[in-house]
Amino acid sequence: MRRLLPSVLASLIATTSLGAQSFYDTSVRLAPSFYSYDIKTPFNEKVTEMAFPLYALVPILPNFSVDIGTAFAMAKVENANTGSSSEMSGLTDTQLRANYTFGQDLVVLTAGVNLPTGSATVDPSELEAATRIGSDFLTFPISGFGSGLGFTGGVAIARPVGNWNLGFGASVRQSGEYEPFRDEGGTATKFQPGPEYRARVGLDHPYGSGRMSFGLTYSKFGDDKANAATFNSGDRFITEFAMSNALTERVDYSLVVWDLYRASGTLINGTPSGSGNLTNGLMYFSVRSGSMSVEPSIETRLWTQQGSSTSYLGTFGIRMFVDRGAYAIVPGFGFTMGSMEAATLTGYRATLGVRLGGAR
Repeated sequence: MRRLLPSVLASLIATTSLGAQSFYDTSVRLAPSFYSYDIKTPFNEKVTEMAFPLYALVPILPNFSVDIGTAFAMAKVENANTGSSSEMSGLTDTQLRANYTFGQDLVVLTAGVNLPTGSATVDPSELEAATRIGSDFLTFPISGFGSGLGFTGGVAIARPVGNWNLGFGASVRQSGEYEPFRDEGGTATKFQPGPEYRARVGLDHPYGSGRMSFGLTYSKFGDDKANAATFNSGDRFITEFAMSNALTERVDYSLVVWDLYRASGTLINGTPSGSGNLTNGLMYFSVRSGSMSVEPSIETRLWTQQGSSTSYLGTFGIRMFVDRGAYAIVPGFGFTMGSMEAATLTGYRATLGVRLGGAR
């Protein structure tokens, strides 16, 4: 049972590795990608993003590892109605995190810092681009360039309970004040995010040659402050279900479904804000042949908000995984169709994942 417990902890705190490792297991991962969406009438917009994420995991000691990640991105929105465009580019913030595992008890402590290496301030000419890539609905690899200095601390615990593995995690995030917007006159808005308190429980159980898991996450947000105004974005509830198994000796399948419910918050004038719900389902197959596999997939997304039309996406994708031990290459492509706020849309994405060192 203990061999399955790390999967519970990984889902609790998103750590990449919990097993005993050494410095020689260091891995570097990069994933250049291009995403494009054409949003039809009445918006008549084309939204594109080119992103170059870079991530490194360094096991310092068998029970202590450090990971660091950042990205360079370019985003652009072209509006056919007005003939105008909005674009932004640059380095994003850098996330630095340390994980420490206590012996065989599978208790993991995590400490992280968000280093403000990206620009947290959006100028008027960049506002439309920043708004589109920051959408909860559209799936861009980089949703924002900067959010100021921030600190996160967390703990996760997983234990066997009969034939199941039960895990629990909790974390607190506190961010410093930053300036998210500067108007045409050069006046900046000062924004102080409220603290975020997050708790998560997860269950994991063997299922055939794979596993089945369930997760529930609750995020409580404190009040945000913009200049002299106070408001709240609303709490979040995330439920997750994942299942994987083998169809044949060389064919596996995986199903992942999650739902994010955002409760009503408060606007600057004190009135309640609308609630919203985002549901996502992904089904993919892995057809293996030696060190290579081909993985076709289908993904759906449904977004509902109070006072807005229902939006939905359907994405057909395929990727190839070539694992050569010391490195791996994962090219992929996807095509999307759907509707956003009553406007039809189409899109495509192309990615190239590369791993150097470490293991899959």
